[in-house]
Order: sequence, then C-alpha cells, then structure tokens
Amino acid sequence: MAGVYHRWMPPDGPPAVGDEVELAPERFVAGGETLARSADGRIVFVRGAVPGDHLRATVIDARRDWSRASLSELIAGGPDRIEASCRARRAGCGGCDWAEVADLAAMSHKVGIVEEALRRTARMDVDVVDGGTVARTGYRTTMRLIGDEEGRPALRMEASNSPVSVAGCEVAHPLLLALVDGMRITPGLEVTVRVSAANAGSTARWDRRAGEVSGLPAETLIGRDAAIEEVVASPTGPLRLRVSAGSFFQSGPEAAGLLIETLARAVPECVGAEHLVDLYGGVGLLAGGLGSSARRLTVVESSRSATADALVNLPRLDPPPAEIDVVTSEVGAWRASSDAPRPDVVIADPARSGLGRPGVAAVERLRPAVLGLVSCDPVSMARDAVLLAEAGFRLEAAIALDLFPGSHHVEVVSRFVSGR
Repeated sequence: MAGVYHRWMPPDGPPAVGDEVELAPERFVAGGETLARSADGRIVFVRGAVPGDHLRATVIDARRDWSRASLSELIAGGPDRIEASCRARRAGCGGCDWAEVADLAAMSHKVGIVEEALRRTARMDVDVVDGGTVARTGYRTTMRLIGDEEGRPALRMEASNSPVSVAGCEVAHPLLLALVDGMRITPGLEVTVRVSAANAGSTARWDRRAGEVSGLPAETLIGRDAAIEEVVASPTGPLRLRVSAGSFFQSGPEAAGLLIETLARAVPECVGAEHLVDLYGGVGLLAGGLGSSARRLTVVESSRSATADALVNLPRLDPPPAEIDVVTSEVGAWRASSDAPRPDVVIADPARSGLGRPGVAAVERLRPAVLGLVSCDPVSMARDAVLLAEAGFRLEAAIALDLFPGSHHVEVVSRFVSGR
C-alpha cells in the first residue's frame, strides 16, 4: 500500500537501559568514547573501552538509533590497551580517561578523531598531521581540586562528583603535588591551584563564601588577582609571562611552548607582519610568542584578568612592537578602529565551543590573508571550518597536538587562507 512502510526489527529488539551487551569496539570518536555495534547493528557508544577490546557493557542510555553503555566486564583487551600506571586513576579518578591507552597508539587515535570530525561534520577529507605531544607525566601546573570528607585535597571520580585522593597523580607537576600535600579543604569546596615551573611560585583561588583552605605554604598567593611568573619557550627565545589566578593558561609551560612552535610553523607569515591580530588572546601567550617582530599587535580578550596580564606581558617583548593594542571585549562585539591597517595575519584560540558565527564574523570583517586557528575540540573545529569556508577561507592544513596525554583531549592547529 502506498505510503505505508514496514521496518524489520530483530526479535529481541534494540538494547534497553540496564541491558548488558557483548561488544567489540571499532574506533574512538570525539569525546573519548568508542564506537561499537550491537547484535542488531545499532551503534553503541562505550565509555571506558579501547578499540579492539572484547567486552560486556551495560546500557545507560537508549535512543531510537543508538545507545550509550559503560564497560562492565573486559573479556579480552585490545592491542592498544594497557594497565593504568597512575595510582589515582586506578582508584577511579576520571581526569585521565585514556590512561588505559598505550602512549604510542594514543596520538594516532587522536589524529583519526580529528579526520573523522572533518569528514563527517565539514565534509572535508583532510590528512591531519601528527604534531607531537608533551611529556606523559608531570606536565600539569594548574589543577582544580575538591575537599574530600576528611578535608584532604582530592580529584573527582569518573562520571561522578565523588572525591578520589590526588596522591599519586601522574600528570601533576611535582611542585604542584608538593604544594597540595599539606592542604586541608572544606569538604566539597573547589580550589584552583597553580605553580610556576620557572620559579616555584604558586597561587590558590576559591570562593571564600563556600569554605576555607588551610595548610598552604606562606609564599602561596591567594585570590583571583594573585599571579605567578612563568617562562615559556618560543621561536624567538624565552617568553616571560605574568599569569594571574583568574586567567586561563595552558596545561603547563611545555604545552604552551609546543603550541607556539606549531603555530609558528603553520603560519610563518607571523614573522615580520605589519599587523598581527590575536583573537581570544588571553594573557598574550600566542601574541607574545609569535608577534614580537610585528609592527602592530592587537589582542582581543573578554577576561579582564587576562587582559591585565597581557598589558604587562606584551611590552616586555624584546624588542616590543611599535604599537600594542589590548582590548577587553567579546570577540563578536569588537570592531577594529577605523585607522587600524588591515591585518596580514589573524590568530585565534577560542574556548571549547569554537569561533562560532560571532568569531567567524569577526575574522571576516578583518579580512586577513591568513588565519591560524587553535581548537580544543575537533567537532567545533569542523563546524568552524564550514563557517570559514562560507566566509571565503580555505583550510590548507590541520595539525593535531596532544597537550593532555592520558586523556581524550586533542588540540588542533589549522591554517586557513583567504580565497577572496
């Protein structure tokens, strides 16, 4: 009968919440889960699995065409599975959700995630380059901690707000572990701590209305405006930065240096630029690492804490650009001054949500010949690639970086050129 369709369903029906299913995950997808298929061919996203595993998983979310499940029993591990070496991870910490993935295999999986995101979301077939990784252990100089039931510093369990001891955390910088060793935190209170790998300075920040912290070293500076001095390697030499407790910074100075180095290779036009614009410029990390030879340097950033840092950091460049303009503004709302020359190069390092339409509109208004984009989410990067293509920018290269080894997070440095 016209207009009437029959869809065959397997006798047992699709997996339901609470069902246990036997699966063989095929690959990682954006977000760090693996993709597998149930017996009836439906897609199941599995948390805690590694491609090549043979496992049983419990369905925790069931939709019409797909399900989500959590590993309940590992029957046989895949070739890329290892035992987590971190004591905190073995106790249940969710910070390093890829601690069971072999280091040598992790980067190839991350490259694959970026390529698939571009293929599926942007309809672009791009050979993503492996740009390298930072050291697997001791790389994080900033961490968010909570107080456990006894007031000891802790991290969060996977998929939970329950605490797990920070003791034995492999990714924390040794100075950071030494700092938190004597801390006592009101149970449930969240504290952000940061150390300088350059001079062992430290800061701590928390909501004092919600609780208290004790046991910090006397030299630790407290509050949103407290600041450390950090040193980052850059192509033009060591970059000295003030970083306030309320400002964003990369996972550590090694990650910051690798990011600058990669962007310098992807966008060599930064050297000697007449006008370099840094959108979402933060404390001036990328502008400082890439723009010391520019005649004019413009940084746009919405965080007042970060722009205050940038106003300290950029004049320190040797030699400093002839003109430095630091603007506190949302990128989408900002308009360049009428007397500003058109930028040769724009670099942008937006939040996880990406440029979006406001950020792309800002780039389009500036009409640079080259855009260097840093993305911390492969799907938002692919969405931005679509929007930039509509605005007349062509993706020329994409480089994946592992700035958070042991986790699914992947950074992408991409080069776009104007076709107009």
